[in-house]
Amino acid sequence: MPDSRAAPLRILHWPTDVGGHPTGLSRAERALGLHSDVAVITRSPFNYDVDIDLDLASRSRLRRLAGRTSMLLRAARDYDIVHLNFAQPFLPLMGGFGIDLPLLKASGVRIFTTCQGCDVRIPARCAVCATGSGPCSINDGTRRAGVARYIARWSERVFCLNPDLTDLVPDSLFMPYASIDPHAITPVFAKAYDRPLRIAHAPTDRTVKGTSAVIDAIAALGSRVEFDLIERLPRDQAMLRYAQADIIIDQLRLGWYGGLSVEAMALGKVVISRIDPALVSRVPLAMQQELPILSADQSTISCTLDRVLAMPASQRYDLAARSRRFAQRWHNPHALASWMHQHYRYRADGPSATQAFDPDATAFET
Repeated sequence: MPDSRAAPLRILHWPTDVGGHPTGLSRAERALGLHSDVAVITRSPFNYDVDIDLDLASRSRLRRLAGRTSMLLRAARDYDIVHLNFAQPFLPLMGGFGIDLPLLKASGVRIFTTCQGCDVRIPARCAVCATGSGPCSINDGTRRAGVARYIARWSERVFCLNPDLTDLVPDSLFMPYASIDPHAITPVFAKAYDRPLRIAHAPTDRTVKGTSAVIDAIAALGSRVEFDLIERLPRDQAMLRYAQADIIIDQLRLGWYGGLSVEAMALGKVVISRIDPALVSRVPLAMQQELPILSADQSTISCTLDRVLAMPASQRYDLAARSRRFAQRWHNPHALASWMHQHYRYRADGPSATQAFDPDATAFET
């Protein structure tokens, strides 16, 4: 393993690019002078930038196992830190046990993990999947609990992108999305309303996002609004469509906002998403106080849209401007990378790193 005292830390983000978060964090780590790569088993259809694509999706089971084993050996040889994303180790677990993370630790590699949602969330406790209508099997809870225990045992620190996940992984920390750099995005504020308001919705899964309720609410508004349903597009093309909207609806069934909300806020849009009040208390107090997202669920989306349409244009503009400031402050990947570096610098048995993310206290130290 490289001597981290003689060179910048070498960080490997593995094995997915879900939501673009691993890439966003990795690129910000590079900007801080660290060596940071993203390796994936198979690239996602959203065309996020990655450094190593094993392209194993269509391979045989034996070839997939060989490819993952080869990457495990490469990680042990070439990197100081492995940052697991979507709580996925290198090799499949057998009865909740694995050999890959113990081998990495034995070779001197330090392990960190980010949980992102369905990797550790128990389906029976998910608002979507508990009814059997979601994409995850209700019987998958035991396996996911085993994954959570395994990664928690071998990781020095576990981070969760959704606050409900902190209940499932002991001593984990909430981490805001680092999927995009809001400062690199030019906002497109609505300056005049001489046309119907344009509402956009971009579900990755219609059932999970509550799309049927969105469509019904839009239909009830008739000619008062224009509707843009955006699906299955690469991020760059989707962002062009988001930029033309005045209001963006993220999801109506889960308890926290997703990456779409971050992109929408960076563009300076009014954002609607279901926010579970019980989860708000699990994020930093300042983040709670500054959150500009309008909360709505499947039963209240019509009323929420009526309320937004009834706002004076100046009030909608102020709300959109708050969205932009929130994204710049709380989803700044460079501040998040600096905070992450504090955790990388301290070993589990040494001085404590900063706990909750504070965008005002993330000066980078070499």
